[in-house]
Amino acid sequence: MRQDPPPDAPGPKTRLGRILREHPEARGRLSRAVAGLLTALLATLAAVCALLIWHLRRRADIIRSRLGMARVAPLLDPSQLRPETTPKPETEKDRPA
Repeated sequence: MRQDPPPDAPGPKTRLGRILREHPEARGRLSRAVAGLLTALLATLAAVCALLIWHLRRRADIIRSRLGMARVAPLLDPSQLRPETTPKPETEKDRPA
């Protein structure tokens, strides 16, 4: 139950507002049309996202297949590594002029 605007009220600014004011019975058809367009937009967006995910996974598989097998490298024993030495702080005498 929608009330009609007072006769002295300014007219709607948009074309859609004017159509609804002149033909209030078209509101149901118009809302179904807008819902259909939003559904189509959502379906299109879902399809694009699915294609993007498919493309990225396929590209990753192609890149991964070109890399070949990982090489086996022996790991060094940490006890055989040299201990790190901390640098001494420079004094005024040690700095170059």
